Amino acid sequence: MTLEHQPPKITSNLADNVGLTPMVKVMGGHSNNVEVLAKLEYTNFTGSIKERTAKFIIEDLKAKNKLSPKTTIIIPTSGNLAISVAGMVAKDRNKVIAVVPERTSTDKIHLLKAMGVEIIRAPTEARREAAENMYSTAYKLSEQLQNSIVIDETNIPSAVYDDLAEEILQQSVLQLDYVFVGVETGSTISRLAKALKAEKPEIKVYGVEPVDSVFARNEGNQHYKRREWKIEDLGSNFVPKNFDGSLIDGWIQVSDKDAYSTARRLLREEGITCGPSSGAVVWATLNHASNVQQHTTHTFRSVAILNDTMRNYMSTLLSDEWLLENDLVDEMTTKQLEYLSSERYRAASVEDLQLPAAVTISPSATVSHALNLMMEREYSQLPVIHSSNKKLVGYISESTLEAHLSDGSAQPEDPVSKWMFNFLKRNKGEKSTAKYEMITPDTSLADLAKFFEKNSFAVVTDADRKWCLGVATKYDLISFLNRRNVF
Repeated sequence: MTLEHQPPKITSNLADNVGLTPMVKVMGGHSNNVEVLAKLEYTNFTGSIKERTAKFIIEDLKAKNKLSPKTTIIIPTSGNLAISVAGMVAKDRNKVIAVVPERTSTDKIHLLKAMGVEIIRAPTEARREAAENMYSTAYKLSEQLQNSIVIDETNIPSAVYDDLAEEILQQSVLQLDYVFVGVETGSTISRLAKALKAEKPEIKVYGVEPVDSVFARNEGNQHYKRREWKIEDLGSNFVPKNFDGSLIDGWIQVSDKDAYSTARRLLREEGITCGPSSGAVVWATLNHASNVQQHTTHTFRSVAILNDTMRNYMSTLLSDEWLLENDLVDEMTTKQLEYLSSERYRAASVEDLQLPAAVTISPSATVSHALNLMMEREYSQLPVIHSSNKKLVGYISESTLEAHLSDGSAQPEDPVSKWMFNFLKRNKGEKSTAKYEMITPDTSLADLAKFFEKNSFAVVTDADRKWCLGVATKYDLISFLNRRNVF
């Protein structure tokens, strides 16, 4: 077998695989005779474009003998740069401290903590010169800690994104008109624009930021009152003094709703697993494409830099409930979510599933009898019913029984009660082995669908939980939807 492309070589250093990210056509490839491409920077190993920054800085510090394993690295960041740096120096065991704004997602904080990074929170709205600002906090901390260094993205070397520029030009075969870049500190876009225009001066580079961020309207490095936008990794309430915007050809501001809706649309329609800031960049790219004035037969080409992964936003971007609660999805996406969660069930209840009568077993039955019964009826679980009052007390699982029989902890003649998941307290002071949630014939199918997000089956009982009426699975729910031709 011969591979069309050679895979990366074996390496002992993750940094060796930074870059060379793919570029793909998105949203059908064209919009208003503009070809729209996405550079998937989130495919770097910790999920963001910041790995290029981290690699460049760490290698530069080591080459200048400014970084040893005993050096404490302090990083003012919205999160991604600290994640990338922590990954780069993991083998060297450097202590890393991340000074992050309060709005940084819980998912990023969990990842940073798991990587051994110490977290310091700073007020989101604090201006650059404020004592509590994350940059001021980082430098003040560095003064107190011996053998420490601050990695400040606003002061990174100008050549840090030369490789990215070269990749973009090669992948597009120099057939490129517009590049769209998300802006937080301005370091990425200014350095990338410089590198791109050095090779192809006519390229237009656009900055993308949240509504109410300062870059698009800044004059004389003024500050503006900050609104608490939801998009992470984009936007600022100040412009760094060393930011050079002379190579930026324009600015596009994007609302939270457009950013999050586009990111979810990219996931659902394209399989692209980018974060909300990347969603903002794609929205800006498409919006620009729809307004391009076409006076020739030339097909324009735009590249959107997708800088982050949605894996760092599991509790926000990937949570339907959070998006709806915060009004962060457009009308089309809202209708899709509402349809999937409730409307497609058309107010139907468990009773409409027309489940067969429940097959049950008593706690005193043997393990071998339970397995034979499940094999005969092709069930994976059986409700366990109290032999005297017929009340549901738990359930037995085929996989659990087989596992215990396999390792010798269970015997075929053991009673089911010994190995069942018990909905009741067994002994005084002993906790229940399974939490019971009431499912009755009147339970809506929308609620049953939510139940199946965490459970593999549901035992259906009467409202008093005296009688076991049936067992429902997600298979029954899908069959119901299929019968109604809505699956």
